[in-house]
Parts: sequence; C-alpha cells; structure tokens
Amino acid sequence: MRACLTIMLLITFSGAYTQSFTDSTLNRSLNDPSFVKTTHPIIKPVVIAAGYLGASYLTYRYMDEEVEEFALANQNKIVYGSFKTVGCLGLGTTNIVVMIGTGVSALITQNEKLKKATVLLVGGHLINDFLTNQLKVSFQRHRPNTGDAYNSFDWREGTKVNKSFVSSHTSNAFTTATVFAICFPDKKWVPVVAYSAASLVGLSRIYQNAHWTSDVLTGAAVGFLSAHAMNSIYKFAGKRLTFLPDVDNSHFGATVIYTLK
Repeated sequence: MRACLTIMLLITFSGAYTQSFTDSTLNRSLNDPSFVKTTHPIIKPVVIAAGYLGASYLTYRYMDEEVEEFALANQNKIVYGSFKTVGCLGLGTTNIVVMIGTGVSALITQNEKLKKATVLLVGGHLINDFLTNQLKVSFQRHRPNTGDAYNSFDWREGTKVNKSFVSSHTSNAFTTATVFAICFPDKKWVPVVAYSAASLVGLSRIYQNAHWTSDVLTGAAVGFLSAHAMNSIYKFAGKRLTFLPDVDNSHFGATVIYTLK
C-alpha cells in the first residue's frame, strides 16, 4: 500500500499541489494587492521544490526498497516496453530536439511566448545539467538494479560508476515541463500535459529499476527549480534580453543579446 501511495505521489504532486498553491496565491493577491508587491516570485517555486525534497527524504528513509519490490513484482513486457518508450522523453537529445523545435516555431510564428520558452529551455537545461551532474558525482549512489542496498553511496571518493542520485531523465523532463507551464499559464491544458508526461518519465525509471523513488522525486525538484531559476534570470534581464533565432537549410542557431544601459 505504501508503495502504491508513493508512486501516485509523483503523478499527483506536481499538478495538484502547484494548482492549489497558485489558486491560494491568486485569491490572496486579489484580496490584498500589497501581497503581489511584497512576495518575491521565487518564493512559490522554492516552497514547492521543498515539498518535493521533503517527500524525497521520507521516501529514502522509509519506502525506497518497498517501492522497488512493488515495481519488480508487477512488471510485464507490455508495460515495460511502454515505459521504455516514455523514458526517451527524458533523454538529453530529446530535449535538445524540443529546444530546436520551439526555436523554429518561434521564428516562424514570431510568438513572444515561444521566444521566451526557447530562452528558458536553453538556460534552464544548462542549470539543470550542472546541478544534476554535481549531485551524481557528490553522492555516487548505487542503482537499485545493482542489487545493493538503498543506502549505498561512494560519495566523491568513488569511481563515478554509480550515479543513481539524482535521475537525470526526470530532471530533464521536469525542466522542460516547467518551462512550458511558466510560458503558457493561460492554457490550462499545457501544465497538465507537460507535468503528466514528466511524471511518466519518472515512473518509467522506477519501473525499469534504474532509479530509486527518492532519486526521481529529487530529480523532479531539481528540474522544477532550474526552470524557475532561469525564469528569474530572464525577468531580471527584462527588455534588455533579445532572442534572435537563425535557421537555414543546414543549421539552427540562436543569439541571445543582453543590452547594457
């Protein structure tokens, strides 16, 4: 039962918690205009990410091995193959394709939201890659498919073979999902689809026994924060940041210009 609840947490947390937090924040801002001015935009994502990290710690302490046993006991070829396909959404190459596709679409349509999304995708994934790699090297946690215990770590002195913590597939997927949720807040279906896809990527890593559940939950937090960190940088830059995509038959490129006052 606890295993089922933990797996469901990954699916429901991003959508339900984000929505409830947004609604409560919106209601408070309508009743108290000063709230908008006094609340820093990074506070909300930090609180949400902290919830992910708290869930990750509790899962690590009490549920990682139980969830692994549950996933292994309920495997079949059809579901395994489906999750293997879904997991490809978390690959770095897949997210690069998404960046390029978004940039090309921005060029063709001249849509400002797509232009912003392209900048956030590039910057967000750079931040996410750095954080994810540093965590992997720092902890060097053994993957569940090695047969080692959930609390087996080599730390920085290790050979860099065991890099279970955190899940890069999940952090990549949540970075991309969060960028689109940020850029298209008026489209209710965008965050639902984006976070659902990202959650399925995380579940695929658990089901394939490639990651512990706490690896996946922390990866989701890292990706979520990376996108919001880049969004804060983007807001700070304001109108001084210009995105110039460049596409021809042989290549895609983009130039980001920061204008000094």
